[in-house]
Amino acid sequence: MGPCKARNTRKLRSWMVEQVTSGRYPGLVWDDDEQTMFRIPWKHAGKQDFRSDEDAAIFKAWAEFKGKMTDESRNEPAIWKTRLRCALNKSLEFEEVAERAQLDISEPFKVYRLVPDSEQGLTGNEELTAKRAGGKSRRRTKRRATESSEEDEELPEKQMKEESVTAPLSVEEILSRGEATLQVEGGNQQIFISQGSGILEEFQLDFRIETNPPPSVAEEDSFHVAVSYSGHEVLSREVQGKDVRITYHTPSPLPPTPAPLMGGFPRIFLPEAPAGLQGGRDLVQLLPCMEKGVVLTSNHTGVYLRRYCRGRVYWIGPHAAAPPETPNKIQRDAEPVLIFSKEAFRQELEAYQQQGGDPPRCDVTLCFGEELVTTDDQSQKLILVKITFPWAEKQVQTLKTMMASFSFLQSLTSQSPTGEITINLVPVEEVF
Repeated sequence: MGPCKARNTRKLRSWMVEQVTSGRYPGLVWDDDEQTMFRIPWKHAGKQDFRSDEDAAIFKAWAEFKGKMTDESRNEPAIWKTRLRCALNKSLEFEEVAERAQLDISEPFKVYRLVPDSEQGLTGNEELTAKRAGGKSRRRTKRRATESSEEDEELPEKQMKEESVTAPLSVEEILSRGEATLQVEGGNQQIFISQGSGILEEFQLDFRIETNPPPSVAEEDSFHVAVSYSGHEVLSREVQGKDVRITYHTPSPLPPTPAPLMGGFPRIFLPEAPAGLQGGRDLVQLLPCMEKGVVLTSNHTGVYLRRYCRGRVYWIGPHAAAPPETPNKIQRDAEPVLIFSKEAFRQELEAYQQQGGDPPRCDVTLCFGEELVTTDDQSQKLILVKITFPWAEKQVQTLKTMMASFSFLQSLTSQSPTGEITINLVPVEEVF
């Protein structure tokens, strides 16, 4: 995929000139008598003396003008600032004049130049060629390469759906060459790594930043069932469908009727006790009590369990209401019990994405004939059934992969000898 061309945004230019001329925003003033350059306030939102109403007023105005002032970003000046900065940096009509900026004073500011029409229209490759030839793109490349790490502010964390990198050298090899400054710009943009006043290397980075789409209803109708006797797995099976019955079939000369002919949804039959298994005698007595079994049912709210068998059934899982040390018993012929909440899982997944820590659990464990609590040694239980949900595991694994990709980008900060990196993650438009 080739580099995207910067957009010629007349709306931004006319709007910005109007705001600078209006005098409504503190610190937003012309920097020269010819009115070809302007100062824009650039105080970091983390500063103690930061005043959102004044220091972020121009950024807020742009967000409102573009209709981007959502409920989530209404009190997020860092998001407003990032949106305007991305717009200025992408436009061919603006060029940052880094040597005129003052970022280490009490009221810091940057300076941007209004680029004449005659200097606009260079593509990424032409810009690089002009740079190597000493052309006018030198200042733009320098601006990209010298942004202060103090001002690095990101949009709220989002999931990375795709990532592809092609380069003559790896990032580590490039940065290990010496003093380097790195800037990454979102969308289908180029990464510029500079050393001194020239470009050290250049490579393509293709990002697609978008929320992870929820699984379809069909994808959520699946179970993986693993049965263990006294700590030894004796059966493992995956079932597609909204329902599954786990039951015991008394041995008979005739084989059990195939599942499709028995009530319309799959059945998993508990196997006979293997010879020589510890507790085998107790197991032989317990299995007939499970003849009517239990039924698992999945719907839009979660996974429910209903008990029909004579044998006692206990369960543990991430959404159990009782404390970990209290057994959760399924009553016989009672209303189905919610053992896995899809809404709770989605909330846990979101918290994991934002805060890290342990990923959400995607399993529930049943114990037949004996009490079960979280602290028990499960290898000592006669019949243990672990039920996992492949659709939930897939979402967790996808998120782990995306977070690992994002962590890779974050690690570039420590790998850069200057410790400077700016990452602007910009959502792509939905394509239907």
